[in-house]
Amino acid sequence: MTVEEEAKQFMSLGSKLGLCIKSLDKKVIFQNTNCIRTCGSMVGTVCSKTCMQIYKQVEECAAVSEGMKLFKGTEVDGHRVDALIVNDGEQITTLLYPLDEDQDKFKKQEAFFKERGLTKSELRIMQMVMQGMTNATIAEKLFISKATLKTHLNNIYKKLPASMRPSQVRG
Repeated sequence: MTVEEEAKQFMSLGSKLGLCIKSLDKKVIFQNTNCIRTCGSMVGTVCSKTCMQIYKQVEECAAVSEGMKLFKGTEVDGHRVDALIVNDGEQITTLLYPLDEDQDKFKKQEAFFKERGLTKSELRIMQMVMQGMTNATIAEKLFISKATLKTHLNNIYKKLPASMRPSQVRG
């Protein structure tokens, strides 16, 4: 099966998901329609978009570059996306999931958190968490210490269902 055939099979997984497959020298082999909508047509060219700039930083810092890395709330050509970059040693595959920024979504999230008893301060913090901000960035934007932020986060997570609690330490 060719890369294009495999990619077409994969595309049926979601109508919003962008898919881009590159060679290890970052030359684009395949893009689906959603990826083209986000990044523009790049097939046959070396990709220098945001996801590859981020990947380069990971590559420079990592002892081993194979594996996968998730970048939440990344901006690619004016579009906010979650980007998953996978290097399997043969190709670099990028999955882009567009983040809807419509007001209805924010209202639903706010209502959900209010129902669970979050305060105004806690709501603001959760909005920032949901946008993919790190603890350091949130603390800086709110002019509070990281320790104070962690206290707020602990109080928030006590009010939320266990499935929404972080499974790993946030940065």
